[in-house]
Amino acid sequence: MNVIQVPKAMYLAAFPQMAVSLARCVLPTVLIAVVALFGMGDMSSRADTAETRRLMHQLQKTRLDNLIRHQPELAALLSGVGSGALNADVTDDRGVLHFSSGVDAPLWARASGRWDDNGKRKVKYGFGAMGLHTYVTPTLVVGGMIEADYLSQAGAQSDRAGGGVMAGSYFLARHANQPLFVEGRLLRGRASHSIRGSGDGALWPDTRRGLAQLKLTGQLRYGVTTLTPSFLASYATDDVLPRGSDPLGVQGIQQRQMQLGLEFRHTLREANGAPIILTGGGAFSRTSTRRFGHDALALPGQRSGSGRVSLGIRFSTQAGGSIAIDSFWGGLGTYAPENYGLKAGYDIRF
Repeated sequence: MNVIQVPKAMYLAAFPQMAVSLARCVLPTVLIAVVALFGMGDMSSRADTAETRRLMHQLQKTRLDNLIRHQPELAALLSGVGSGALNADVTDDRGVLHFSSGVDAPLWARASGRWDDNGKRKVKYGFGAMGLHTYVTPTLVVGGMIEADYLSQAGAQSDRAGGGVMAGSYFLARHANQPLFVEGRLLRGRASHSIRGSGDGALWPDTRRGLAQLKLTGQLRYGVTTLTPSFLASYATDDVLPRGSDPLGVQGIQQRQMQLGLEFRHTLREANGAPIILTGGGAFSRTSTRRFGHDALALPGQRSGSGRVSLGIRFSTQAGGSIAIDSFWGGLGTYAPENYGLKAGYDIRF
């Protein structure tokens, strides 16, 4: 067996070249693996943080929507129309509950709740308010109120819940000669939340909330004509309170809502004395939601609005029947297709 011997000098001369070649082949692979390992971890962290912020934004918006929608009506405190009531509709997987105290006492309370479980998603919501006022004049009351609300949304991918308390002042005024009411409130408070996404971690952020609202309801009566104006303007905020290294950081949401409407009812008379009643009106609403803080561009603001007009006529026949014709035109001022319709009905009793 022949053995080829390589001179030691030649071996030492070739070793640096072999080392350089090995480094050129192995080091890039190692660097790519290290960068991919740490880079994927950082990307996963950023993805988890973005998902948490998205879930928090959705929870904040849902709670503000419900907070504005469930604000107690105050006009009954001066109109005297209304009484205490308790209504409940409960089944195996859902339920609705409403409670209201009487309107003839300075201390009043309102409460409502609902829950729904369709097997894939569980939603629970509760709202309660209590107030105490004093009569400055027979047509003006001022007072203070406290509100509490709770929302829980549990699904396969995430669990979200939040509860909070708000307190502030309110006023209610009535027109001296007409059943027309103006009410306003200014509330401030805090809330606590729990957010658990698809990962194992959970966050418990706290927020600072505020609500300002002005509302007009009632009627203006001028002989055979009755006007029913309505106006609602709301401004609500919900800001996350940062705590140390909280990944949510500075994050908040602002929501503005405006509703404006006017309906009329005008009574005419035929020659035989049968009345003809003209009805109609219009309404316009607009809502804008703005998010600020981290990743604000990832969840841009939302705007929506709609308008609707209607016109109808009702009159009675000599045979004892009544005819009603109503028409409407909706979807005005929105990107959605407009819609319109006409409805006619005849009623006779014998």
